[in-house]
Amino acid sequence: MSVRPSLSLLLILAVSIPIGLAAAEDRADVKAGLDLLKTGDDLADEGKPNDAQIRYKEAFEKILPRLRGIPFRHEVKRDVTKREKLQDMLLKDFEQDMTPEEFDGMEKTYRAFGLTPADLDLKKFLVDVYSEEIAAYYDPKTKTMFMIEEPEEKRNEPPTFLERFLGKTGGFDKDENKTVIAHEMTHALSDQHYDLDDLHEATKKNDDQSLAVSALIEGEATLAMMAAGQEDWDGSQIVKLPAEGLGRGLELMMPFMTSLGSGQMLKKAPPIIAESMMFPYIRGLVFCARLANDDGWGGIDAAYLDPPLSTEQILHPNKYKADPDYPALIDLGELDPGAGWREVARNVMGEMQTAVLLRQHDGKAAAAGWDGDRYAVFEGPNDKLALIWATTWDSEDDAREFARAYARHQTSRMGEAKYQPAEIPDSLWRSIDGDCRVVERRGADVAVVEGFTPAASAPLLEAAFKAGKTEMKPSPRTVEPVDAPQD
Repeated sequence: MSVRPSLSLLLILAVSIPIGLAAAEDRADVKAGLDLLKTGDDLADEGKPNDAQIRYKEAFEKILPRLRGIPFRHEVKRDVTKREKLQDMLLKDFEQDMTPEEFDGMEKTYRAFGLTPADLDLKKFLVDVYSEEIAAYYDPKTKTMFMIEEPEEKRNEPPTFLERFLGKTGGFDKDENKTVIAHEMTHALSDQHYDLDDLHEATKKNDDQSLAVSALIEGEATLAMMAAGQEDWDGSQIVKLPAEGLGRGLELMMPFMTSLGSGQMLKKAPPIIAESMMFPYIRGLVFCARLANDDGWGGIDAAYLDPPLSTEQILHPNKYKADPDYPALIDLGELDPGAGWREVARNVMGEMQTAVLLRQHDGKAAAAGWDGDRYAVFEGPNDKLALIWATTWDSEDDAREFARAYARHQTSRMGEAKYQPAEIPDSLWRSIDGDCRVVERRGADVAVVEGFTPAASAPLLEAAFKAGKTEMKPSPRTVEPVDAPQD
């Protein structure tokens, strides 16, 4: 159910890291790269922003191999896209990445869980958000670096309050463009070694794992971008940035990032959309910093060959390597709610999205201790939506805390008929107009059934508790070198 476009995007939500020029380096390639950055700045000052972006792209092709410790295997294709044509490209990408049925299922899942309003046109909203926020991107499908050409009126648009605070004065922002291009060219470099499109494809059926993989990809690129911003051209200093302190600082900033971002659409986004978009960059950065603290850039290379399995591992990096915690794979099997119902989606929520779902009810604590889940969403008569959600937790206490938080979330969605018991029992059944809402805990497992009749709910609840569980094992990758794209 996560929002995972196949484009690798950098959302300029909070900070733009200035990239200056350092003294000439010993390596000729780095010196040539620094010269190209200077040339790009000169072109920008001459009113040639697209030429400047091309020089910046060429500069980081020379700089990043030394910083990151791996070489480019071939030149990165480039293209320039007008901002006004970006929506058409994004729509095409959505259609390539998800079938209409899959997108419909994601939209109905959001509604079934109460994460988005019923009248939200999700595809249009996502396209509007991304087309507004993208500053540049690398597309691993076409192996192409796209620069965005702004319309004339936007080039002269005054900066927002946050942008003024950070030193932006309007017009083409050289530092911002270098920041974005450093980030996206890191994606291009990693793609040539680790095949990012293949990595995404392998996780398409598990949204939680897909978000975790996105966090690895975006976290690495953000860390490399920060190294460039600090003129750490050999990447030796950024790997010492303490991950724990970084995590605490970013945690404090998180509530302000969407409200202070430059895009109007993101400010309007439901939390599940805004936070799913930000998670790979913010929490992914902390995760990759932790890997780099332990093993330098080699720790990130190793993670590409043994990718994280869940957002739990991203949120708690010790559960990835130091004390591995592999999620349980839950198999709901075949579910039969009766005539008139059809299944529209089946996927994994995971710790990150569960925390967002329950954010009004101490969601971070309620989602901690997650060990696995699987939900199925059904559509019935009169477009009614219903769901079955099987979850398992590290302990009975974790399961109890989640069950109580979810019962409170359920209550908040019941309108005038809501009923909040003083004490939430381990088995809570409530009915409105013949539709049951069930939350039940048995040991370390919790099952949720919503939207069906009482007669249908009982066997579906039993099916959720009888769902098969196996431990998800790491699946190390063997990646062949990625050839240069053919024109």
